[in-house]
Amino acid sequence: MEASCVLSVGKNIDAYCTKCKLVLTHVILFQKGDGIMKVECKTCHSQHQYRPAAPGSKPREPKKTPRAPRQTKSSSDAVKSANEALLLWEIKRRELDPERPVREYRMQDKFAAGEVISHASFGLGFVERITSDKTMIVLFQGAVKVMAMNRPA
Repeated sequence: MEASCVLSVGKNIDAYCTKCKLVLTHVILFQKGDGIMKVECKTCHSQHQYRPAAPGSKPREPKKTPRAPRQTKSSSDAVKSANEALLLWEIKRRELDPERPVREYRMQDKFAAGEVISHASFGLGFVERITSDKTMIVLFQGAVKVMAMNRPA
C-alpha cells in the first residue's frame, strides 16, 4: 500500500449499504491498490462490496440556476393590513346600532353580507362578503378571516 493513499483499511467512508438500502458510514475492510474492495456497515455490520452510491442513482450536480425566492408579504405589509383591519373594525363597531341583532356564529348557519356575528374565539365580527355558498369573509378586531358557513352538522 502506498503512503500517499489517504483512505486505508480501518478508516471510515460513506458507502451504499446493500442491507440498509442507504448511504451510511462504513469501515474499509479490504483495498486493492487505490481501490476499495470490501466494507462493513457500521449500522448493521453487514460486509459487502464497496458501492459509493445507491444503484441507479446519478451523482448529485449543483443546481445551475438558483430558485427565485418566494413572494411573501413583508412584515411591514402584514402590520399595515392588520392596522387597517383594526381601524375599519373600530369604525364599524362605533357605528353599530345597539338595537341591531348580533348572531352567534355557527358553521351550520347561513349568513349574509352586512350581518354582525359573535364568535367564541374572535369576538365581534362583521360579515363583509359571501365568497361561496360555504364560505364568507368576516372582519374581526385586527384580522380578516375566511369563515365556513352553511355546513352540515
